[in-house]
Amino acid sequence: MKHLLLFIFSLLTSTALFAQNIVVNGDLEDVNICVEHNALCSPAGWFYFKADPVGYLNPGSANKSISASGIHHFNLMAASAQDSSRDYWQTKLLCPVEPGKKYSISLKISATWADPNLNDLGFWFTNKFIYTSKDTLLQPNNYVGFLDAKVKSMKNGWFLINKEITVSDTASILVIGNFSKEKNSDLFAKRRRDIKSISIFVDDIQINCDKETACIIDSHIKDSLYAIKRRHSKIELIKPPTIETQKPLCQDSVLVKPNHVVDTFSINSIQFALDDSRITDKSVVKMLAPLSQKKDAIERMEVIGYTDDLGTEEHNWELSKNRAASVIKLLAEEIGIDPKIISARGEGISKKYEQKDLNRRVDIFIYWK
Repeated sequence: MKHLLLFIFSLLTSTALFAQNIVVNGDLEDVNICVEHNALCSPAGWFYFKADPVGYLNPGSANKSISASGIHHFNLMAASAQDSSRDYWQTKLLCPVEPGKKYSISLKISATWADPNLNDLGFWFTNKFIYTSKDTLLQPNNYVGFLDAKVKSMKNGWFLINKEITVSDTASILVIGNFSKEKNSDLFAKRRRDIKSISIFVDDIQINCDKETACIIDSHIKDSLYAIKRRHSKIELIKPPTIETQKPLCQDSVLVKPNHVVDTFSINSIQFALDDSRITDKSVVKMLAPLSQKKDAIERMEVIGYTDDLGTEEHNWELSKNRAASVIKLLAEEIGIDPKIISARGEGISKKYEQKDLNRRVDIFIYWK
């Protein structure tokens, strides 16, 4: 009897694990308070493509009563007759989707002007966050559409959408938006001449593993996503003005000459894959590119990696070292800096800044001849 009870408990536990939603904050009810304005501006764990997030409806908005559940939902501008851009939101999955495995997708959608058109919404699985200061249009070839999904009518104009998919590639990032191959102008010219924009409301987003697929949830991912509070800052390298060293710096126990001129670059956390050492933002190469013209004047470079205080010290120590190593590889392969003049180390956890996302960084010190 004891063994039978243990078996039943194990079965129930496994079933619950398989059914667990791998989309962080899928109901959008956890709110991020942006540190720039000390105000609600986005759902925790989710990131808008541009520097100023829009389309997160909340109790202070005119549409506060129409959420499918709770009080928060997305309002995605799927297309506009005025320009070519569209709105997108993105997050990192609690565990990556894997090729050959089956997943069940469900979400709730609505629209103000008519019943929502399933042509206007899709999921795109990718492996890097996308950040831009400009309006964006994404039209990937391999996104998940919902024209063949099961649709169930709900109250207040909402519809429950269900679809099962088999993934072809490993991916850790989910992007939601309109990925239609048609131009915005064609969408309106052909079928919607009486309106100027298409908005889709989205709520209660779920991606569940198939019963035969084990999803190993990484709770550290949620903590890392929730710790990133900034939503209005431009995503770019911060390059302070050239400075004279104010105090001796140490490297390998050798003091830097007091009259050395040192330039400092800081590669911030958003330019890396979350909880990863890969550099995903190509603007890093663009910002460092001028160094290729001045490399003969560089005496040496020092690269130091840091993390925030989420996770274990051992994990963060390794991550900080790997991020520093990635920067050395970029400097050598993309910028043409001789790796012999570059030293790197990881310092693990940093508490220099009150905001955790500022502590997740790699600092580059350039010592000029």
